[in-house]
Amino acid sequence: MKIAIIGAGFTGLTAAYRLAQEGNDITIFEKDQKPGGLALGYKEKGWEWSLEYFYHHWFTNDDSVLGLAKELKYPVLTKRPKTSSLIDNRIYQLDSPSTLLSFSKLSLLERIQMGLVLAFLRYNPFWNLFENITAASFLNKTIGRKAYLILWQPLLVSKFGEYADKIALTWFWSRIKKRTTYLAYPQGGFLHFAQHLADAVLNKGGKIYFQAELNQVKSDGVPSISYTINNQSKIENFDKVIITLPSFAFIKIAPQLPENYKKSLTNLKGIGAVVLVLRFKKKFFADDTYWLNICDTQAPVLAVVEHTNFIDKKHYNNEHLVYLGNYLPNNHRFFTMSEKQIMSEFDNFLTKINPDYKKDLIAIRKFSTPFAQPIFFKNYGKMIPTFTTPLQNIYLANMQQVYPWDRGTNYAVELGEKIARLVTDSH
Repeated sequence: MKIAIIGAGFTGLTAAYRLAQEGNDITIFEKDQKPGGLALGYKEKGWEWSLEYFYHHWFTNDDSVLGLAKELKYPVLTKRPKTSSLIDNRIYQLDSPSTLLSFSKLSLLERIQMGLVLAFLRYNPFWNLFENITAASFLNKTIGRKAYLILWQPLLVSKFGEYADKIALTWFWSRIKKRTTYLAYPQGGFLHFAQHLADAVLNKGGKIYFQAELNQVKSDGVPSISYTINNQSKIENFDKVIITLPSFAFIKIAPQLPENYKKSLTNLKGIGAVVLVLRFKKKFFADDTYWLNICDTQAPVLAVVEHTNFIDKKHYNNEHLVYLGNYLPNNHRFFTMSEKQIMSEFDNFLTKINPDYKKDLIAIRKFSTPFAQPIFFKNYGKMIPTFTTPLQNIYLANMQQVYPWDRGTNYAVELGEKIARLVTDSH
């Protein structure tokens, strides 16, 4: 079969690899200069490894992506970094049962109560039981009022904003279910791993067009796509087309889609992300924290992640790299503000954590995307788009279909495997 895949993120790359293995004629179209999608990375002068635009790691139970790395003989690092939470301007390590039991903000009984509820979620395999319950209502009633108010409510509000009270418990279950104390990371960075996977597609006879602008996709039984490369517009027919773009982007390029289908896709909500990457001469966190959850709805950031407290700074010219991360609606002012303007709003907050941070600051870079996190409402399972679309032989595979799991490269790989099997079986 002659198959087009729109998008060279991990879903598109995995689908391409599997379909190329079956002997299909594969062409990937990607608007960026490099593969990786939301795991896209970059290098500064002197860096040996790339760094992701948006913070990434794998859990040690991310079997799909780790299995693919093993199959491709790609080396993966595994380490146990420190995860903490900022509560009432103090940092507490909270990344294991033992650190939870020593958490002094709660009484011993409150700690035990929270631990039991989290264990119930972690070891319960029946996620569909939680679809008709919101995370906010469940946690407020079961985990303890104090624990909810100081830990979980601030994180829900800071991450999801107006949707905080509407997020299904299934989403929270998936986060607890998958979390591991040890984390994994591809040697060289996610960009290097994506390039390795792209090379595997090319070695199987596939083609990848970078900086390709997709103008339109149509199907009158035989799918066709119009695209622009090097200022030249072309139209090409395929037997099958796989779209891995966000749903809103699919709607824009597919004018034949019926209105009721467009409406079903637009009813699915999502939020974007704005991230600053700070480069330092010295450590930002004195206590070696890798990931700091900010349990304060008045704070200007959701998380502070010191990447080089997980991955050795020697790979980045001995610089210390810190992410300041926020999930935000795509009309938030941060999307149009400069690094300097955003940092002016972060300064007081960062100074409380590290009063001397500005002395060691080398440079700042801003990255943003309009869609980074699906919003999983109650009964989202009934809303998930099917892989098949109203356009014959055109398929959709994107982040809004990985439910009950949350977004991430592991589920992008799993999704790529699924859509490849479906396309193969439909032939």
